[in-house]
Amino acid sequence: MGIFGLNWKFPIWTRNRDGQNFYDIVAYNNWIESGDTLSMAENHPLLTPALLFKAKIFSQAELSVVNTTTRKNVPNDNFLKLLNKPNWYQTLPDLLEELDFSTIANGIGVLYAKKTIGMEIPNSLYCLNYGLFEFPEELKKGNFRNMSKGDKRLDIVVKYDKNNEDLDIKLKDLLFFYDVPNTSRRNKFTAVSRLTGIRQTLLNTCDSEKAKNIIIKSNGKELITGSKEGFGLKADEKEKVQRDWNDNYGLGFGRSRGIITNAAIKWQSMHVIMRDLGHEESIKGDAAIIFAAMHLPMDVYSISGGKSTYKNANQSLISYIQNETQPTLNSFITTINNHFFADSNRELVGTYENMPVMLEFKSVKYNGIVSQIGALNAMITAGFPMEMSLETCGFDKTIKLLPPEAKEEATNNQSS
Repeated sequence: MGIFGLNWKFPIWTRNRDGQNFYDIVAYNNWIESGDTLSMAENHPLLTPALLFKAKIFSQAELSVVNTTTRKNVPNDNFLKLLNKPNWYQTLPDLLEELDFSTIANGIGVLYAKKTIGMEIPNSLYCLNYGLFEFPEELKKGNFRNMSKGDKRLDIVVKYDKNNEDLDIKLKDLLFFYDVPNTSRRNKFTAVSRLTGIRQTLLNTCDSEKAKNIIIKSNGKELITGSKEGFGLKADEKEKVQRDWNDNYGLGFGRSRGIITNAAIKWQSMHVIMRDLGHEESIKGDAAIIFAAMHLPMDVYSISGGKSTYKNANQSLISYIQNETQPTLNSFITTINNHFFADSNRELVGTYENMPVMLEFKSVKYNGIVSQIGALNAMITAGFPMEMSLETCGFDKTIKLLPPEAKEEATNNQSS
């Protein structure tokens, strides 16, 4: 809430009577507490496309449900069907993209597992805006309790979107996904956004764009000055000189390029050269900070104009998927498994090996398997015990290898 009850979304630049410049701290508190980091994420010239890039990659995960014992896929799993069509408005990639985007923007992403009244199995999954939740005071205390008592805590009701949907939702029907650690808060269902750490950089970028817009609109001014000795011309005298000089050549009717005067005048351009203002360098510097906060590799995502080879870009993207996107997906999967498969012999798994850029990773993986098999064969040939050989080469020691005659039969069948 700003001055005089006005509600501003972002910190407001203010100048007082003494000439001091500052950002209004009341507006700053509103920017953090009211969920407006999401507004910034949706309307920033650099941050928005960077978040979309991250979310698009995250949404390309290949998900499946497997048996925890056999590790085989479970066909026609009901929860997987729900994931593939989570609600009337979205597909699975849409849901994952929205969840990842809002998780980074707000610091917390929330899925609502909506159930039919009287049923325990959800029929829809919705991604909710964390900034619209109102938590009761009882969630701010009594955090250190046993698991059995903690389960009862999940029956606490929270309010969502009081001014529109006005929903009362139990905590047990909500899944929370954290981008920033939540343990520093009294209410463990809250956290800040990583965007608060680059707040000033985000505002500087917007201010730079506004300054550029002002220059564009005000550029091209001219300054014309005259000496004291000059005097004006009467209308008929000016018209005669204009006819004699014919200075409207190449222009539309009634237009003129010349100035008819009897005075010595001086013309000077007031044009501002953009590069002298350092605008582009400032934007590139802000972009580097924003992209670093998003953990985006500069070889893959950059506006600096620097060139990267195709191989380096691919290697950077593979590394980004393995070290950033896959761990984020693993965290998502763990939350899903704890919520939906806690007492089951099934679990959700996910990978990005289906992406074309990961083909090189697959090649390395398969070459590793070939090396493992070669090492296993060498140990068995040398006479080491089977279980020891399997375990040493990274295989499950309970695996039963085919006897030589079975392998020969399998090879003949493949050849035929």
